[in-house]
Amino acid sequence: MKRLVITGMVLFAQLAAAPVFAGNCSEPTPFTEIPSGASATREQMLAAQRAMKAYDIAVKAFSDCLKDAGDTSNRANVAIDKLEHMAQRFNVELHAFKERNGAS
Repeated sequence: MKRLVITGMVLFAQLAAAPVFAGNCSEPTPFTEIPSGASATREQMLAAQRAMKAYDIAVKAFSDCLKDAGDTSNRANVAIDKLEHMAQRFNVELHAFKERNGAS
């Protein structure tokens, strides 16, 4: 019986602490500097590509943090939606850059 009470207390403490731990998960700030493919230099496009990759890694870490903390809110999905929107914008500009430079 004593073991059951202790187990129950531990489970309750874990459930109560989950939102606190989820509060320690920092949502990454999306970068907004996607260069225009019509006028960007190769260096600018490469820098944007590196920023996209870093943002992707940060969103994954944020999502994993929330999952590990037991967060059942919509925060991870919102961050993933932002990432997907940024990736779509980047891909449009990358396509324009490649067309302009003869590399489809």
